[in-house]
Amino acid sequence: MPSPERGFKLAAGLGLGLLLTVVVAAAGIRLGTGSGALRVVHRAAASLEVIVVLWLGWMAWHARASRPVVFRAALLAIGLTALLSVIGIATGQNPPAAWAAANLLGGLALAAVFAWLLGRLSGGKMGTDPIFRCSAQPAGKWGLSPFFLIGVLLAIQLFLGARLAIVERFAAALPVHGLLAMLLAALLGWVGLARVRGAAGKALFALALAVPVAGFTTLQYEHSAGAALAHAAAAALLLAVAAYALGRGA
Repeated sequence: MPSPERGFKLAAGLGLGLLLTVVVAAAGIRLGTGSGALRVVHRAAASLEVIVVLWLGWMAWHARASRPVVFRAALLAIGLTALLSVIGIATGQNPPAAWAAANLLGGLALAAVFAWLLGRLSGGKMGTDPIFRCSAQPAGKWGLSPFFLIGVLLAIQLFLGARLAIVERFAAALPVHGLLAMLLAALLGWVGLARVRGAAGKALFALALAVPVAGFTTLQYEHSAGAALAHAAAAALLLAVAAYALGRGA
C-alpha cells in the first residue's frame, strides 16, 4: 500500500493530468476539431477527475491533523469540482457562452490547485529542496514581489482569454489581451531563467514564449484551429507550471 505522501502526489498528478486533458479537449470541441471523439475523451476525463478528487479528499481527511495544508487544498478541490459538476449538469452540452466561460475558468482554477499541491508535496515547506534561487516572499516598498504581479496578470489574462475564446472573439479586450501577453511573457521569461531552478524554470521560460506566439499565430492565420488549440494547451500548461513552481517555493 503506498505511503500517504506517495498517495497525495499520485492523486495530485492524476488530477492535474486529467484536468489538462479536459481543458484541451474542451478547446478542441469549441474549435470543431474531431468533436465526436473529443466529447468522449472530455466526458471520460471529467468523470475520472471526480473519482480522483474524492480519493484525495478521503486521504486528506484521514491525514488532516498532520497534513493541514493538503486537507485545505483537498477541500478547495472538492468545492471546485462540485461547482463544475453543477454547471455541467445544469447547462448541458451546449451551455450559454457566459456559463461555458465560467466552466473553463473553474477547470483552470482546479488544475492550478492540483499543480500547486503537487509542487508543495514535491519540495515546498514539506520538502527540503526549494525551487527558487531567491526568496519568493513579498519585498520592496509596496510589499509586492514579481510572483504576486505574475499571479494577478495570469488571472486577468485567463479571464480575457476565456471571454475572447467563448463569449466574443473580436472585442475591445483583444488588444489589451495582446499587450498584457507581451508583458507577462517578459516577466515569466525572466522569472523562469533567473529565479526558478531546474526543469520548471526552463519550462516556464519556454511556455512564456510559446503562449503569445501561438496566440499571435492564431490571429495571423485567421483563427487557425491548430494554432488556437496550441494556444489553449500552452496557456493551460503555463498556468500549471507557474502554480507548481509557486508550490515548490512556498
